[in-house]
Amino acid sequence: MAKFKDHAISAKHLLGYIPEALISNLSLTTKIDHYAKVLHGNKLFYLLLYGILDNEKLS
Repeated sequence: MAKFKDHAISAKHLLGYIPEALISNLSLTTKIDHYAKVLHGNKLFYLLLYGILDNEKLS
């Protein structure tokens, strides 16, 4: 993932390509919001994407 940091694109710009309706539909079909009342599926997706793009070593 270190190669991604060399590009001139931010995570916010990358998220602009993903429609909000698609993320909401993914959240509904996976039923991720059924048990988690505070951390919603779209926020979890944003955090996962940010973690993948920002960190070189994922565990």
